[in-house]
Amino acid sequence: MAAGFTEAMEARKKRKLLWLSGLFFSVLLFLTLASNTLLTLNLPKVRTELAREGALVTTWRGTARLMPRQHVDLSNRAEWSIKEVHVKEGDHVAKGQTLITYENPAAEREILDIQAGLAQQQLTLVDLQDDYIEAVQNNDEIQARRSKRELESARLAIGVQERKLSAMQSEALDRKRIIAPFDGVVTQIRATPELPSGSGGPDISLASSQQGYQFEIVIPDAMGRKLRTEEKMNVQIEQEGVSVPVEGIITDIRPMTGIDGGTPLQEGAGGGGSQTDSGQRVVVKVQHPNVQANDLVSVELTQSEKTDGGMLVLNQAIHREGKDSYVLVIDEHSGPLGNTFIVRKAPVQLGGTNGQETLVLQGISVKDRIIVESSEPLAEGQRVRV
Repeated sequence: MAAGFTEAMEARKKRKLLWLSGLFFSVLLFLTLASNTLLTLNLPKVRTELAREGALVTTWRGTARLMPRQHVDLSNRAEWSIKEVHVKEGDHVAKGQTLITYENPAAEREILDIQAGLAQQQLTLVDLQDDYIEAVQNNDEIQARRSKRELESARLAIGVQERKLSAMQSEALDRKRIIAPFDGVVTQIRATPELPSGSGGPDISLASSQQGYQFEIVIPDAMGRKLRTEEKMNVQIEQEGVSVPVEGIITDIRPMTGIDGGTPLQEGAGGGGSQTDSGQRVVVKVQHPNVQANDLVSVELTQSEKTDGGMLVLNQAIHREGKDSYVLVIDEHSGPLGNTFIVRKAPVQLGGTNGQETLVLQGISVKDRIIVESSEPLAEGQRVRV
């Protein structure tokens, strides 16, 4: 009986020892897992995305104002006083139509004085003719020759005065008014009656309605270099809140630097920041009956660049170190306590960008998990929480 009691006691001790051992290892496992969890929670947090294959699409938008292709400023060259303005801004005028009339009392008096002097010379000429006739009738040869010379001299003087009077009258008629040099539209009037011509700048500005309109816009080099003169361009004209599609023709392309002409956008994006500090100055001609000066023009150009095996990566994932570029990718390692994620620096070769995405030509694959955002700065080999 004593032996049985002793065996029972030994069995109880073994069970208790096993229970305590199990409890110890359970607590140890719990503490290990808990510490690993706490360590993981303290790791930098990152957001990753996979690179994608596809064409790099760049959309650029810009705006400008329509201006007449042929535009002239007109004033009275002699600065006569303005008598009357016969048109108003926005009027359509025909070639030869009188726009403004002028007056100059001093010039008019000078013409009247010359006319009076010419009339007086005509009377003197009659007297000289009478003297010549009288000398011939009296057979006074010397007096006749003298009268004839005086008569010819008077005729020459009268001829000079007549030509001078004709020139002054023609010049006065020309300066008395401004006429439209072509069919067009009055764009601005600065003339004020009773004030001298040119007091506030050109008296009147006129735009040709036959030559059409044009606008100038600066397009980023990447797109502008692919454009050609005489190439057609689709533009939108804003009129009373409505966009009117109009076809334009490129008439001139010249390089410009230090000018931002518009905004590069990712296709389908709502907006983006400009990234160009050089571009091509492009002049586009627009011929349409319903457009007019100062209409707002909007242009949208789309360019697609083939990847040729490259990958598209968000711009915020690209880092630069001097002349070199790299991205941070995640390497996943399996372990008994779970997977760990380690940062690795991957040097890359870059292609073009559209302001949202960049084309990576070499250095990554489609399976790489690329870090695009992190809670703190990262270093290669650092463990992170995804």
